Amino acid sequence: MDGSVSVLGALKRKNGRLQACDPCRKRKVACDHRVPVCSRCRRGGVPDRCVYLAQHDHRHHHHQQQQQQEQQQQHQSRHAAIPRPTAVPSLRPQAENGSSVSVSVPAGRTPPQANLSESNVGYLGATSFSAFYEEAQNCLAVTGKREPDWETTPPLKVVEGFPRLDELALGALRHIPDVASSRLLVKPQSSVYGGWCPLAGEWLNESLWTTFGETLGGSPRDEEQLRRMSFRLCRNGAAPLGETHTDPRKWFEEFSGPNLRWESLGLLFVFWAYGTRWLPDKTVMSKDCDVLQNNHSSHLIRQYRMAAWTCIELSRGAASSNTLLAFLVFGHSLLESNASGDAGMQYWRTHGDLVAIATYLGLHVSPNADPMDSSITTQIKRRLFAAIFINDKVTATFTGRPSFLSRRFSSTPLPLDVSDEILLGSHRPADPRACRVDENGWNIDGKIYLSTAVRARAMLSYVRDEILEIALQSTDFGGKKVLLNLKRREMQIIADFPPFIIYRPDDLNNPDVSGKDLYSKLRIWLEHLQNLFFIERLLSKEEGEESGSRLFEISIEMVTLSHLFWTHQNRLKTAEDSIEWITVSYAAPAGGILCMELLKGKTHGAMSPLATKAIIVEKLGMLAAFLDWVGPSSPNADICLRVKKVVRRVLEQALEAPAQTNMLDEAGHWSMDISADWSSMFSFDLLDTFEWLRPEGA
Repeated sequence: MDGSVSVLGALKRKNGRLQACDPCRKRKVACDHRVPVCSRCRRGGVPDRCVYLAQHDHRHHHHQQQQQQEQQQQHQSRHAAIPRPTAVPSLRPQAENGSSVSVSVPAGRTPPQANLSESNVGYLGATSFSAFYEEAQNCLAVTGKREPDWETTPPLKVVEGFPRLDELALGALRHIPDVASSRLLVKPQSSVYGGWCPLAGEWLNESLWTTFGETLGGSPRDEEQLRRMSFRLCRNGAAPLGETHTDPRKWFEEFSGPNLRWESLGLLFVFWAYGTRWLPDKTVMSKDCDVLQNNHSSHLIRQYRMAAWTCIELSRGAASSNTLLAFLVFGHSLLESNASGDAGMQYWRTHGDLVAIATYLGLHVSPNADPMDSSITTQIKRRLFAAIFINDKVTATFTGRPSFLSRRFSSTPLPLDVSDEILLGSHRPADPRACRVDENGWNIDGKIYLSTAVRARAMLSYVRDEILEIALQSTDFGGKKVLLNLKRREMQIIADFPPFIIYRPDDLNNPDVSGKDLYSKLRIWLEHLQNLFFIERLLSKEEGEESGSRLFEISIEMVTLSHLFWTHQNRLKTAEDSIEWITVSYAAPAGGILCMELLKGKTHGAMSPLATKAIIVEKLGMLAAFLDWVGPSSPNADICLRVKKVVRRVLEQALEAPAQTNMLDEAGHWSMDISADWSSMFSFDLLDTFEWLRPEGA
């Protein structure tokens, strides 16, 4: 439009106050001066009309300001900041006189400070201060009454560079692997974490080398070129990311290629770290994979994890938080769990940070949302929140601590079971039925995608949330009736699952079932069994031994299936780095029930025919053998050691005791002296969760 201006902030009138946009000025209502679209025009649905018309005497002055900014930016691009020997250099661009200058945003991108106030506030719910003024403000917009000319928001400040040190940014860039190694590490299986699209991970890696191949291809890499690359990532990170895209290509282009930012690079470091973990020892590598050939995998994993954290720190100084940053924090938290263990303080802090970002962005709420909305940003957010919710329940179960998220405050629908190829397709249809999903949201291809496992496990996690509420609360929960209703709903969820995701015993030897699909089926089924395990254990407190048979059968199945990840590693290659975690999470609690049954020495009441001494000894013996296999450097090695000591002590006592001797007295208390070992076991939060295994009086 002739006479309109594109400014970093609204122009000022002669009296020094900020100038209103043209629609607000004509209607004589207050304008909050936000750019590129003020809040009133955005709510009124006329963002295309929101322009700031420059007065005649301001145009020439503003044109001079733009020319000066362009000259400063051109000068900075020709003369990148060089480290000073007496001080640590900064990434903040400097003008010729040494003063700070504003970061320019690439053409077509939103100015850095656009919506900055809103993004710094984040999601605000129904009890926040803004909710009480929103209705009144909307009424004012409808009535169109003249309002006093006062500022509704403080003037927005220009984003002045990225307040981070050069060495922090350059340190991350130095850890980028060579092109051959990066392509090998970012295979689809390496990016199957946290709900992220594996296909988008491969695209992101290729866009890195397409755009910065000349900078990163040298050996050794030129420090000055790395410095220019770091400034470019900082400049890109100053622009807010769009969160309402419907076109997958536009969504991807915002954070890839020329628009690469620290969040994107951090995601790649997470992919490379997982790729290093899952890379088989006998992998045939190209001679160009210098990084993989000259470095030990443990060193690379630690290096990439630290680089991912550096990217998180650099991203925090950007214009606003975003979904991409939440994905990055999620990926880093999972890497931290692999490094320090799930019960450690370091992982607990990173997990809390992840939930804080998720709720800050409002990922947990989508009131009146269409469950069948298949747009790219909607599905990405739903995948992310579902994965975070799952992880929150898994972590709470593992530690016995209260979870951070609750289904009571979550209204985000489950993600659709759409393949990455369809979700990221350039000509993806808007009709959900054309996305090859049925009316319930499951895919009609009969294949297990990443979204399939996330969707199924999220449904089971909502039941787990109710179980945790019952098990961890100190008040009466409603008794047996509540537990039976919960069990019925759990069984109904499994009955409604499509048949192709249900684990069958013959899947283990079926060549048509890939190792990746077998892994997903087993994890989903183990989550289901664990829900039943918890419910039956709580029911046993209400019913006594009446529920003992069902609990024992579930425990036997959980231990048996958990052992498959160890005994069938050739089939379940995807799980090579999580065998110990799966065993500790699923087999160890169930093994505690087997220990209790073995110590009884003879059955009490109507027990399952599976409750034979030989079967129990076999399962516990395999559990002890696996725990022997776990190395001392594993993240949960101390936990495995403590469980192994108890299991071995129980086996020794049971096998050395006289036949048909009950190791519990008439009152059901311990009659054997293993107090030291049991005390060690019961100080372990996992097996002590909900006080299931602690004997009375212990």
